[in-house]
Amino acid sequence: MPFFILCCIIAFGCTAPEKSKVSVHGEIQNLGHSKLCISYYNQNQALAYDTVYSANSGKFDFKINTYNEITPVTIYFSDKKCWTTLFAQSGDHINIRGNIQMVDLLNISGGVVNDDLSRYKKQIKNLYLKRIAVMNGKNETADEKEEHLAEINLSLKRSAKEYIKENPDAIASVVLIQDFFYQDYDPSTKELLNLLEGDAKSFHLTIRIRDGIQGW
Repeated sequence: MPFFILCCIIAFGCTAPEKSKVSVHGEIQNLGHSKLCISYYNQNQALAYDTVYSANSGKFDFKINTYNEITPVTIYFSDKKCWTTLFAQSGDHINIRGNIQMVDLLNISGGVVNDDLSRYKKQIKNLYLKRIAVMNGKNETADEKEEHLAEINLSLKRSAKEYIKENPDAIASVVLIQDFFYQDYDPSTKELLNLLEGDAKSFHLTIRIRDGIQGW
C-alpha cells in the first residue's frame, strides 16, 4: 500500500472519533480552581462519569463520547455544592458562561435545546434574581421569605406553562415540564405532557416522565 494512502487512513482513523465527541468549554466567574464531576450517557447508552478541574480563572474544557441522540450532561461543581445540566449529542460544541453564584442563570449555548433554554432563562431572569435576593435577604422573617418564594415560584411555573403551550414541539418544553412540574409532583404534569408534539412527544425524557407519573 502506498505510504501516502496509509498515512491518510491513519489520519482519518484518528480524527473521526474526535469529531463525534461532545466538546464543552466553560468560563465561569467566581468558580476558581474547582473539581467538576461530570455524568452522562456514553456511546453504549450506559451512565458514565468523568472528573475535570477548572483553572484559577474559572475556565475548563472537556470532551466526552456520547451517543447520537440528545441526552443530558450534568456538571456538579463539588466545591460550590451546585450543578447545571446541558443537553448534547455527538459532535456538539457547547459553551458555558456566567457566574457560579447564579448557577441557574448560566448561559449555555450550542445545540438547539441549550439555545432554547438560554433564551427562556433570559425571559425569566428577573424572577430568578428576585428569588436570589429573597433567599439571601436578612430583613424578612422566615414566614415572609416563604410567602415571597412561593409567589415567585408560582410566577416561574406560569411562565414555564406559557412557553410549553407556545412551543409544544420543542424538547426544551420537556425539560421545563421536568424542572417546574414533574419534580414538584404537580398534577398538571400530565396535562402538559399531552400538549407535546413531534420530537418532544417521543423524546426519551418524555417517556420517563410518563412512566414516573404512573406511580403518583
